Amino acid sequence: MKRLSFLFLVVSTLVLSGCASTQKLSDEDRARAKTVAVNPKVQKGQLFLLAPGGQNIGLMFGAVGGLAASGVIEDDRKAFGTFVDKNGVSVEAIVRDEFQKALRESGKVGIAPDGTTGVPVINVTVPQYGFGVTHLLSSNVVPVMQISCEMKDAGGKVLWSESERMLPSIASPMQTTTWTQLHDNPKSIEEEWRKAARYLAQKVVQSL
Repeated sequence: MKRLSFLFLVVSTLVLSGCASTQKLSDEDRARAKTVAVNPKVQKGQLFLLAPGGQNIGLMFGAVGGLAASGVIEDDRKAFGTFVDKNGVSVEAIVRDEFQKALRESGKVGIAPDGTTGVPVINVTVPQYGFGVTHLLSSNVVPVMQISCEMKDAGGKVLWSESERMLPSIASPMQTTTWTQLHDNPKSIEEEWRKAARYLAQKVVQSL
């Protein structure tokens, strides 16, 4: 019961947190920002997992000993994060790749090669990422993700910023999967995060 109450608290916190401010690109700055660079280093925040009350995700994803038995949410994160790293899945690489694709396909700006100086730079962050059940009595999960972007000129002035997020709910635009499917096919973790990143990156770029 305590775990279920905590899960409700986690969901509320997820809804209320991570609301980044946005800044529109002015006509003057748009005229100067014909070509931009995308920072190769993507910062990521904390892994987010939401399972039905009492379900020990860590046990499924390789936790051992006391960690397996505890059922603590923080231990679930550690076990899942280790599983993800072991299988070579990088949410940072996924998000940068999908953001650059969305930016390139939009035709709004040109993308300079890595290391180019003297052009505005877009910094991309992933404040939240993971998986969560669509409701607290369900075993079906969807990707959880937030993508935030900020464009700065060579002097450090913020020219543009935007953020989009995807919450775990029955209204999610993503198709559901299960913890078992994610465990049995680690590649599906990358596929689900990539679909979420593509959807959110396109929405972010629309505001540019």
